[in-house]
Amino acid sequence: MSQRELESQGRTRLCDFIRENQPHILAEWEQEVRACASPQGLSRPRLLDHLPEMLDKVAALVETIHTGEHETLDQLPERHALERLEVGYDLEQVAHEYALLRACVLRRYEAHAEQVGVGELAVMLREVRCFNQMFDEAVSAAVSCYARTRERTLVALDRLSEAALGTEDLDTFLPRLLRIILECTGSVDAVTLLLREGDMLWERAAVGIAEGAACGFHLKVGEGFAGLIASERRPLEVRSAATDPLVKSPTLRARGTRALYGVPLLHEDEVIGVAHMGSLTAFEFSNEDKLLFRTMVSRATGLIVQAQLATRERQAREESERVLARIRAQEVRTARLQEVTDALSRVLTTDEAARVVVEKTVRALGAAGGSMGLLSPDGRYFEMRVNTDYPEEVTRHWVRFPADAPVMFSQAVRTRAPVLYETREAFLADYPQWAEDPAMQHYNAFATLPLLVEGRALGALGLSFHERHTFSKEERDYLLVLAGQCAQALERGRLYDAEQQARAESQLALARLNLLMNTAPVGLGFWDTEMRYVRLSERLAEMNGLPVAEHLGRRVREVLPELAPTLEPLFRRVLETGQSLVDMEVTGETPSTPGVLHHWLVSYYPIRDVDGTNLGIGGVVVEITERKRAEEELRRAAEFRERFLGIVSHDLRNPLNAILLSANALIRAEGIPERQMKSIQRITTSAERMSRMIADLLDFTRGRLGGGIPVTPRPTHLSPLCRHVVDELEAGHPGRQLRLKAKGELQGEWDPDRLAQALGNLGANALDYSPEDTPVEFVLQQEEEEVRIDVHNQGPPIPPELLPHVFEPFRRGSEESTRQPSSGLGLGLYISQQIVQAHGGTLTVRSTDTEGTTFTVRLPRKSTPSRGSG
Repeated sequence: MSQRELESQGRTRLCDFIRENQPHILAEWEQEVRACASPQGLSRPRLLDHLPEMLDKVAALVETIHTGEHETLDQLPERHALERLEVGYDLEQVAHEYALLRACVLRRYEAHAEQVGVGELAVMLREVRCFNQMFDEAVSAAVSCYARTRERTLVALDRLSEAALGTEDLDTFLPRLLRIILECTGSVDAVTLLLREGDMLWERAAVGIAEGAACGFHLKVGEGFAGLIASERRPLEVRSAATDPLVKSPTLRARGTRALYGVPLLHEDEVIGVAHMGSLTAFEFSNEDKLLFRTMVSRATGLIVQAQLATRERQAREESERVLARIRAQEVRTARLQEVTDALSRVLTTDEAARVVVEKTVRALGAAGGSMGLLSPDGRYFEMRVNTDYPEEVTRHWVRFPADAPVMFSQAVRTRAPVLYETREAFLADYPQWAEDPAMQHYNAFATLPLLVEGRALGALGLSFHERHTFSKEERDYLLVLAGQCAQALERGRLYDAEQQARAESQLALARLNLLMNTAPVGLGFWDTEMRYVRLSERLAEMNGLPVAEHLGRRVREVLPELAPTLEPLFRRVLETGQSLVDMEVTGETPSTPGVLHHWLVSYYPIRDVDGTNLGIGGVVVEITERKRAEEELRRAAEFRERFLGIVSHDLRNPLNAILLSANALIRAEGIPERQMKSIQRITTSAERMSRMIADLLDFTRGRLGGGIPVTPRPTHLSPLCRHVVDELEAGHPGRQLRLKAKGELQGEWDPDRLAQALGNLGANALDYSPEDTPVEFVLQQEEEEVRIDVHNQGPPIPPELLPHVFEPFRRGSEESTRQPSSGLGLGLYISQQIVQAHGGTLTVRSTDTEGTTFTVRLPRKSTPSRGSG
């Protein structure tokens, strides 16, 4: 029957009645429901929930008996049951709500039927039967969903409670909670929890596909999916998290997450975080899963708050314990520091201070070993003073090492700051070259402290630990104080060592001075500024003829009254001028040998302090009495010998001249056989040689006893003079080649005879000491106010050891260096030098393998006549 037919009879169809009277039905239902205790706290929207929509669905289902169409309730009963479950309804209350709703509808429709009439009864009964059937299905679905969800919820909550037992660590507790949520919800692949810190949400735990992938992910409240949930304080769902711009998590986007559902963690109306679950397969979660997720997150929120409170309580307790431990550790460190201070106050030397500090520091910090290296005086090396508890194979290479070596000691001294490594890995990051060192395997933490005194580095203190070691601020402060005390103790020890060393060196120097003074073959003495004896050697006391004790503290005048007039002026001169007097001869008598004349060679010098203050006089005295006597005897003997040679040479000239005259007369005579003529010529040659030797002896005697060889200068041109000398040499040495080169102005005032004698001697010497096939060269040239004569030959060089002595009298070259036996006395070069010096000139020689031998004469153009006698 159609609606029009029913209306013509006065009755409205049940489906239309429900639609038309829905507000009245719900108002009546609300009134009856609120009479019960359960929903008193629910708002009207929350109380009505899905009922208006359900009544529309029921009306549509009843209408199908007229239209023949197919309709369902679309899980509305399940959703309603889940909502009631979430607000705390039990199953009886949920069923009671449905019963009341059915009663309200039927009661109103019954009143309508009585008013307008039943009409066609069969149709009405079918409508009512369909209505009851739909309500029965709704109740059944709601009850089933409620029971199933409640069971899952109770199991999940029990698991959450069990997971929370016995743990307070959030980093351990949160993954457990999320793992249970993941396991209790269907089609969920990831669960993530973000906790709030101020205006930021930080990811604290994730399980499933997001586990460990986005460590450190965070965002602001109000930003992104989780931030929006936190700011709006309500659940939020997206169907495609991988592409939705609201989702900021790189992990969720990268893993292709589809459905994403998130809820805020509310505690006392405050958002403490956000939890969301994601699926890789589903685009949305079931209402049952979302309700279960919300319920579990709500329970987890309370557990998280409890865990946070427990964590804070534990942290506060631990902090209190740490503070108490620090106080106790500080007390222990203070006691040990006092112990170190007391120990350091009793040590004197640097080594003692170093040993005390290293041993006490190792004990105070529980280190495996300690060492101390001090810088060498020049700052270039570390010298290891103390090593404790280190194996021998570690320490034997570190007795002394460069200050710039790649080690912590160098770094601490360079930076003037502690160098601390709490782990071996941190140490090797800065010092990778030690990674292969076997000793590294024994240690896992290191500390090195610079030892500073007024900004100056003395060295460094090093510590090693077997285990990793965290250096707290208190421990760092303790180390700095300890290093400061150590440095002060080392400085005191250094000063003590320096004082002891200085004292030892002073005593050693005094002992050495006494030994030197008493073993020296000369007399040594020291006098103060008042000319009093301060110290003197045994030898000087012997020279003075008095014991050492009778000198000390007494003035020179009191000890040596006869010599005081000579010595005191010398002492005053040294004191007043500050200059030394060296090798001065003093003659006088001593108290022990009056009347006996002694000779001394004395040297006096000023003695000054480091600041220049004049402390007195030092002196060296050598007695030369015997040497003077020997020198006088030698002088007399030499003078006698030379006078004898002069006399003999002079007296031999007369008979020698007679021999030469007679021989020359015989040579000019006629009728003398050739054989006798050769004998006469030999006589003549030998007599001439003797004449030259006598002339050399006379010249030598004049040079040694007469004040030098006399010369009589007159205007002379050097070129023809030298040509005459060369001609004579060529006549006496037939077959030898002599060259003469002259250039420049060669006019001057010289004694031509003596000059020719000197040049002849030089030429003859060059011929004698050069090979026959080599030339001898005479080179004449002007040099400003002088003229220069070079006589050069290419013979073997004069040995270097003989060069300084070639002009000494009676000196001859070696037989190997001359081509023929020498015919002279070894006076030629001596006489040549004397002649050149008599003209005011110089004669020098140079001789090498490559250049040969060259004698060089330099003559002033004008000579002063010699005052020597002929």
